[in-house]
Amino acid sequence: MVLKKQTVWLLTMLSLIIVLSVYYVQSPGPVPGEQVAFDELQEDSDMDLEEMAEGDANEVVVNIAEELDEAEAEETDSGVISSISTNEAFATIRMELQASRDRMAEEYTQIVASQDASAEMKSQAHDKSIELQRLSQKEHQLETLIIAKGFEDALVMAEEDQVRVIIQTEELSREQANEILSMTYDHLGSNNTVTVAHQASK
Repeated sequence: MVLKKQTVWLLTMLSLIIVLSVYYVQSPGPVPGEQVAFDELQEDSDMDLEEMAEGDANEVVVNIAEELDEAEAEETDSGVISSISTNEAFATIRMELQASRDRMAEEYTQIVASQDASAEMKSQAHDKSIELQRLSQKEHQLETLIIAKGFEDALVMAEEDQVRVIIQTEELSREQANEILSMTYDHLGSNNTVTVAHQASK
């Protein structure tokens, strides 16, 4: 399935941009009405993205600042210091996500125009193309609303039932995280598994 492959690709791409996957362990108990886990980064943890997915909480709040800090300090094989700023990371992820969405839209367009595709396949491809456009619009609207709350920047990525929200801010309080979760549910649906992360500016 194209969407499932896209989900795997997006997670892989995000992990490369951030350099290290976002590590977390379950901490405080559920907040009434919402299960929000404020998780601590583990320096020596070897968890990968597959292990992350085994968590029970539907919403997770993490801090990815240390991951980008480590990226700045690491040397590449050629001996050149690797440095990724928050703005660069956000911009790169947005471009990669848009490029991927464009490829998917093109595939749907080809199916609709294909003489070999059945009427049902064409109808499904048309519906998915419209759904993809609406999803991108909702992501952008949510990012705009989050930024309007006083944050420097926000990145929203939705794939299937997974939603990742990364906020560019020095700190993110429990109240702010809950508000972002509520906004995400309002715009993208309450059946999603939401991950909220925050990253300090660089």
